[in-house]
Amino acid sequence: MLRGWLSLFFLLSQSLPVTIATAFVIGRRNHPPSSPAAGRSYRASSSPLDGLFSLLAQPSTLTPPPEILAGTSIDPARDDVDLVRVYKATKDGWSAINFHEKVDGKGSAIVIAKSTTGKVFGGYNPLGWMSTDDYGNSNSAFLWFRTSSSSSSSSGGGGGIGKCPILTGGNAAIFDYATGGPNFGACDLCLGQPRAAVLGGFAGPNVEDSESVAGDLRRGKSNVGGAYDYVRGWPVAGEFRLSEVEVWCNANAGRRTRYGGGGGGGGGGGLFGY
Repeated sequence: MLRGWLSLFFLLSQSLPVTIATAFVIGRRNHPPSSPAAGRSYRASSSPLDGLFSLLAQPSTLTPPPEILAGTSIDPARDDVDLVRVYKATKDGWSAINFHEKVDGKGSAIVIAKSTTGKVFGGYNPLGWMSTDDYGNSNSAFLWFRTSSSSSSSSGGGGGIGKCPILTGGNAAIFDYATGGPNFGACDLCLGQPRAAVLGGFAGPNVEDSESVAGDLRRGKSNVGGAYDYVRGWPVAGEFRLSEVEVWCNANAGRRTRYGGGGGGGGGGGLFGY
């Protein structure tokens, strides 16, 4: 028996340094040494230990559920839609700054998030993002989730889908914080909330050091019922942590401008629809 324990210890001693070293590299990648601001890719602060958790938990990719997009402006069944991934947190960075660098001006989008407990959920934003620090109204926005029987899939595929529709009127459906991630309603589903007040004494895009107040998309919060209808089975409540966030858009939509035309679910509050 002693010989068996010694063999196990030897194997662990050989593999553990490699795992820790890999985690350290991931942690350093997400938390680089100080460098000049010019050309720097902003990333939410993390540690080598965060790298280890990300290494163990992150999925290879998440797949948009085509059935939930049926009838939307990014329905993959349409001839003019080429659905592509424009943002992946584990690849592009967890900071809200990284998020907006990839998604702003890309039009309507589907958000897919996976929690560290394996829950897969997200939302459809028909308005898109432009870092306006304002909100928009839409009758087309909704939240969605995979049912508990299908949440264990590493790619987020397969199984049933639940949907939380926007409440009548579509008021304040999307909050487009320049230093925040995807925010559906005031608190229905918020990923990477800004670390400083917005829409009141704070002009997000004009802050001198936006990195210091940018949200971390590893962190989320949910309290469905304010702007979206709560549906039994919604998988998260209160605060939670994420292992992946992806955003998919129509590659054929082209880039929009902040003052582009309306439509596509209705605009309002300074954020225009697509």
